[in-house]
Parts: sequence; C-alpha cells; structure tokens
Amino acid sequence: WLGSLEDCENHLDTCGYVYETCELECGVVLRREELRIHEKEKCPNRIVKCEHCQKGFKSRELNGHFEKCPKMKVSCGLKCGAAMCREEMEQHLKRDCGMVREKCKLGCGV
Repeated sequence: WLGSLEDCENHLDTCGYVYETCELECGVVLRREELRIHEKEKCPNRIVKCEHCQKGFKSRELNGHFEKCPKMKVSCGLKCGAAMCREEMEQHLKRDCGMVREKCKLGCGV
C-alpha cells in the first residue's frame, strides 16, 4: 500500500477484496465484490417469489413449495385431460371429472 495509514483504513471499508460472511446467514464467506452477487442471485436463503402464487420463499424452499402450491397448474390425476390450479382439483374430481368411478349408491356392488 502506498499512502497514509488513514487512507488505507478508509480503503478497506469499501475494498472488494475484503472477505465477508453472507448477510443472509447461509454461512458462505466470499470477497465483498463476489458476495453481493451471491446474495442477489445464488444464496439459498435469498427470497424469491413463487411464479404461481406470488408468495415469497427462501430459494432453497421453493421446489418443496411447488409440490403443494395451490395456484400451480396441475393435470388431473385420473388422466381426463383437464388441467387447472391445484386448489380447484378437489372440486373437479367431485363434480366435473368424467373419469371418476363411483359405486352404486343403492348397494348393488356395481
């Protein structure tokens, strides 16, 4: 370093080569210049929105959320060809799906 000690200390406050720990508490330690990109684009603890319901989740939790997101479009499990939001599927199976098979309500076994 060339310059005064005070200038060096001031420089260290903003130097991109100083190592810091991720503020999102994932435990990663990177150079300051790399850390900002990590926190915005790569950190598993960064908050991202579900493209279906618009709720915020930690990036590492998003795939698990997709398995139960009520707004995610899913196909009917009985393969009738219908697709709708997961939250509408129960009603579809009760009222609309032509593939649902029910036993005779009179008890004949058919």
